[in-house]
Amino acid sequence: MNEVEAVEAEAGEVEFKLAWQETSGGLEGTLEAVNICEHPVTLTGKPGLMPLGADGEPLDAIGVVSLEARIPGYVVLRPGEKAIAPVGWAGWDGPPASGVFVVSWNGGRTEVRPTGPAQPQRTGPTTNLWSSWFETAG
Repeated sequence: MNEVEAVEAEAGEVEFKLAWQETSGGLEGTLEAVNICEHPVTLTGKPGLMPLGADGEPLDAIGVVSLEARIPGYVVLRPGEKAIAPVGWAGWDGPPASGVFVVSWNGGRTEVRPTGPAQPQRTGPTTNLWSSWFETAG
């Protein structure tokens, strides 16, 4: 497949699943993306995660942006293929989280209800969410 044929995934073309595990009071997990459309798509860059509060509004938990380079800075997914990105939430000291997250990427955004805890047990600063690059998975 020629990678030029693949375009950035749009909402509705990729299904996301988020799974959290408690680790020393924080959360670590994986964000899985599956191409559910009938053509190849790309996922460029690192995904964004924004937790929603009980009122449905975004919480002030801001993601840490690291600047390590990745070449290429995207994955190509054929129909049915999946990619996984490691994610984490170190701590939270604010209003209760609802357990719903907004996942964002260059082509769109969607809401996801993860498996596992709704928020970390450890308190911490608001700049404590992180995500890494997608890697294709079998």
